[in-house]
Amino acid sequence: MSKKLFVGNLPFDVNDADLATVLAVAGTVESAKVIVNKKTGRSKGYGFVEMATEEMAKDAVAKFEGATLNERAITVQVATAKMEAAEKETAAKEEAAAPEAATEAPTA
Repeated sequence: MSKKLFVGNLPFDVNDADLATVLAVAGTVESAKVIVNKKTGRSKGYGFVEMATEEMAKDAVAKFEGATLNERAITVQVATAKMEAAEKETAAKEEAAAPEAATEAPTA
């Protein structure tokens, strides 16, 4: 059974592949997603990683909680339903606030 982890205080230049590579030291990474602002495309400084097993997830927390990544001390903990729900809510708000593309044809 896979286990999802929250990874916080990420350097803003870390992408999904970087995050997966780092946590792969603790075991098989099934997915890694750095959360980005949809308007700017800039990282929000946190993400979620899904490890293949609960044991691998515990190992990742033990190895990386407080570890330094590009001169930043990262947070690694088991993701809670509340963390995931908050991210979905934030994404929905950003999507609703995004300006609609103009669909009017130019007049001559």
